[in-house]
Amino acid sequence: MSQTERKTVRYLGLKLFAAALLATALLFAWSSSNHKYSDQGRETWIDETGQLHVLGITLGRTTLRDAEISLKSRSDIALYIYPEGHAEAGLRLEAFFPSIADHSKVILELVADDPTLRQIETRATLPHLYPNAVARMNVHPEDLPRIQQMIVKNLTLIPSIDISPEMLHNRFGAASTIMQGEEDVTYYFFPEIGLKATLNNEDATRLQFSNP
Repeated sequence: MSQTERKTVRYLGLKLFAAALLATALLFAWSSSNHKYSDQGRETWIDETGQLHVLGITLGRTTLRDAEISLKSRSDIALYIYPEGHAEAGLRLEAFFPSIADHSKVILELVADDPTLRQIETRATLPHLYPNAVARMNVHPEDLPRIQQMIVKNLTLIPSIDISPEMLHNRFGAASTIMQGEEDVTYYFFPEIGLKATLNNEDATRLQFSNP
């Protein structure tokens, strides 16, 4: 075998080895993502007091600080003003996690009465208005310590992978109700675990958990 032939064989061998490594990496990434999502399904349960447990957080019991420890991530806290006519009209205090361990996003709504929200609003920054008329205000640093001790009310998970109706069924069972919304949006309700799943062909899936 000539030197040129040996180089060609060696080159082809390296290409095959690289292709095998790439295939292995892709398979690992796919199985890892599905395994993590499967873990989320198994970790969603209701205890004897009726409190929902999801992602290591107990809705109605866990503080924001403990949620950050559970999710191993710091949150971005903001006060949102939803306009009249909106489904969530009023003031809401939310903590946003842009990327947890599997690169999913999480939004936590915190428990706070109206006087507390109004007090936080007076010291927050000027609102940034979104196209949907929702306004966002950054809270004052002096309010952060007490906000950290507020209780998590609801949790919204935005998975890092595309979720199909079949995947929802495999993870959470059959939906009790399925509703078709506008613009290719479909809602799946699982009241036994306080889950409302929103599947949208044009946007990311949202899994909204609240105590049943």
